[in-house]
Amino acid sequence: MHTVSVQRVPHYEPESLYDAVCRHFEALEVEKDLSPDTRVLLKPNLLAGRDPSLGVTTHPMVLAALARRLRELGVRSITLADSSGGLYTPAALRKIYTACGLDTLRDVMTLNEDTATVERNGFTLLRPVMEADFVINCPKLKTHGLTAMTAGVKNLFGCIPGLKKPELHCIHPGIEDFGTMLLRLSETVKPSLTFLDAVDCMEGNGPGGGKVRFMGYTLCARNVYALDEQAAALMALSPMVVPTLRLARRQALMNPAEIALVGDPLEPANPPFLLPDSYLAKESVFSTHGIFHRLFRRTRVRPHIVTERCIGCGHCAESCPQHIITLVAYKAVIDPKTCISCYCCQEMCPVQAVETGPRTRQ
Repeated sequence: MHTVSVQRVPHYEPESLYDAVCRHFEALEVEKDLSPDTRVLLKPNLLAGRDPSLGVTTHPMVLAALARRLRELGVRSITLADSSGGLYTPAALRKIYTACGLDTLRDVMTLNEDTATVERNGFTLLRPVMEADFVINCPKLKTHGLTAMTAGVKNLFGCIPGLKKPELHCIHPGIEDFGTMLLRLSETVKPSLTFLDAVDCMEGNGPGGGKVRFMGYTLCARNVYALDEQAAALMALSPMVVPTLRLARRQALMNPAEIALVGDPLEPANPPFLLPDSYLAKESVFSTHGIFHRLFRRTRVRPHIVTERCIGCGHCAESCPQHIITLVAYKAVIDPKTCISCYCCQEMCPVQAVETGPRTRQ
């Protein structure tokens, strides 16, 4: 059986989070895998430099609570590492850490500035991640324009450095192909533990431009696919809508019948999470259970720029795998002819100037 520990957390208050971490660790017997010499790495979601209140990134108080318990268990080496969708340089990392409220954690962990990489199974990966003895994957629960949901598996895409991510979008432009790549990446990184920040979540045009939705949970599991199954249940989203879960079942990486929940009861969102425009805009049949027509394939919806909001920062152009976004008179312009609908531009836009169509609640 794959145990998923569920704990209600009413807010990002340090003692509440610490208590939840202790209960999760006890339920999963984490202590037996740790020693003073264990090199622990925390891998958060640091999509972009955003304030923690916006629900875009893993909340710093979650990471602080994890570090506190790890220190109590005698762990001496705790490093935090991730790569956003932009440049992967020490200066860029420091800027991200400050914007995401992580500077306060420097006394309890090392904020990685080592930008070296290693090659493994065809992936270019962050060296600190691959050199760690115990990787704690620390995702934020959000909707996602390409993968419907980002939780444990999708969060591991941040182990790919900066602008290497667009290359993978080009190599794997289809949803099934991209999802298969994410599973291969997950099996390469093999996180020891996945700890989900589902206190404040994001719905709508996630992972960067949606609305904050309070759910008040943390979930923790040793098996990342089991955790993602329960993350989808929390969002009231069918696992068959999420390509990584659909493929994990098909590849026998996960059997839902082998999941055991412990801790607090998990109550699905009511109403279900509002999905991104890219999933809803052209789907004529979409049930509350999330099963849509065309054998779970989307009609392609291409992003477009809302010129009035665009500030000409160029983040969309920098992250575009196809290099089809240019700045004209300080406004972004997308050439739609070779767009692969990966929505990297929408992810990285800091002012929500990239849209894909009108939204309706499922």
